[in-house]
Amino acid sequence: MSFQAKIAVPELVPHRFTGGIAEGANLRTPCGLRRIEIVRAGDLIVTRNGLKPVQMVWKRRVTKEQMLAQPALAPIRLRPRAIGPMMPQRDLLVAPDHRLLIPGFRLGGVADDKSVLTEARKIAGSSDAIFADSSMESITYYQLVFEEHQVLAANGLPVESFLPDAAAIAALAGEIREELDECFPGLRAAPDSFPPASFPIMTDVDYLPFYA
Repeated sequence: MSFQAKIAVPELVPHRFTGGIAEGANLRTPCGLRRIEIVRAGDLIVTRNGLKPVQMVWKRRVTKEQMLAQPALAPIRLRPRAIGPMMPQRDLLVAPDHRLLIPGFRLGGVADDKSVLTEARKIAGSSDAIFADSSMESITYYQLVFEEHQVLAANGLPVESFLPDAAAIAALAGEIREELDECFPGLRAAPDSFPPASFPIMTDVDYLPFYA
């Protein structure tokens, strides 16, 4: 595998996909850390379920003007140790609707030994280490698609891969939708046929901030 340069991923704006991990995040591979912007289809990524090959890589860019017009588009910045020790290891930016795997001891009403997925925006503002950041001139998000929903580490923080449930599929258009249909032909007739999320999803959480 080469670690030298970005790959050309078609700029698919204004077509939409849910979630996204910002450019610059490091992912774990069998050959060490790799920045998300040079991950390509076929690359192996370390996930909670072992090494899994990426099926598709999607990309979209959000400009400062778009963030100013729609503040909800601004990425969520997680400072080092925002969730817990080494989670993340350094600043991580994700799309507001990208889901993070949060340990139960950080959530009210969840057993300490359990973990759940929740959108980054649901915990933004809970501490000075997790907040919406519209200071960049633009931000580029990457979304990874596997054969099944996966949890992988971005800068050490567990985050999810794309989950093509009915709502997420409905948001797709153009080349992205065509690519998904080609890779998973059964989804057009049965949008709920993709394997479910690998962890429970919570839409409303009582987040208990971590203080280093």
